Amino acid sequence: MLVVSQSFRCFDEVARRGSIRKAAESLHLTAAAVHQQVLNLEAQVGTPLFDRLPRGMQLTTAGEIMLAAIRRGQRDIDHAVTQVEDLRALRRGHINLAVSQSSAEQLVPDAIRAVMARHPGVTYTVRTGSGERILGWVANGEADIGYCLRRKPPPGVEEVRAFAQQLGVVAPPGHPLAAPARARRLRDCLDAPLILMTTDTELRAMVEQIGQREHRPSRPLIETSSVAMARRLVADGLGVSFLIPENVAQDVAAGRLAWNALADEGARSHSCLYQRTGQATAAAMGMFLQYFEAELSAISEQFGPPKRRVRAR
Repeated sequence: MLVVSQSFRCFDEVARRGSIRKAAESLHLTAAAVHQQVLNLEAQVGTPLFDRLPRGMQLTTAGEIMLAAIRRGQRDIDHAVTQVEDLRALRRGHINLAVSQSSAEQLVPDAIRAVMARHPGVTYTVRTGSGERILGWVANGEADIGYCLRRKPPPGVEEVRAFAQQLGVVAPPGHPLAAPARARRLRDCLDAPLILMTTDTELRAMVEQIGQREHRPSRPLIETSSVAMARRLVADGLGVSFLIPENVAQDVAAGRLAWNALADEGARSHSCLYQRTGQATAAAMGMFLQYFEAELSAISEQFGPPKRRVRAR
């Protein structure tokens, strides 16, 4: 344990033992040395920290306040030392994430694979759910970091990083909407059979907002809460869908799907990282997020010029 100061150490031990003599024995110091450290601290604070009683040393109210502050400070120091040790070796550590199902299909596994190549001792828990559930898990401590399309976080949760996301039309290769000849707008796609996400999803909300501006509501052939199902149905030629690059990067790279950005106002959003308000990022998590951001950057480059990361306001 890295001790903040000898005075604090002696003061804490006297408070624990209720006796300068017993504290000195525990610390392997002389009683005079321990007593002097306590006197030095009392002089700095400007008030007695102990009542000297026949039965021993008893904390004053000021002493209780100081003891609580010293122990909080020692815990912070111990935590920081542990983080530094983990950062130097990363022999251990646990990553506790909550993400959407689509992020768990490619983005998160790719980041984990990259981390494990250098830090095989790190372990992982990955929960998947809707944006609302993700932020709920962060709020109650079941996840340290949540990642989903931007939404208003609940009390006690804050947005810490944001990444630009562009909504685009997804079609099978060879489909008229697959040709990148010109900028696509939602109105150009509405005559095709539509495979849309369900109305409780952020992706569907983006489509509906654009449709309201165009005064042309979207009428889906198929609705699903599964991005994987939407991709499969589009690849099978049953219709077109509207997804973000992260959802389709692997299929586009393999030539199974084509993606074109929508030029409509409102087709741009952000995926965000969330954590509990004021929470310190552990060393293992900080390291993982570096790889996670690298995977996001690689996807951004695949679909066009790299997007500048947006900092939370």
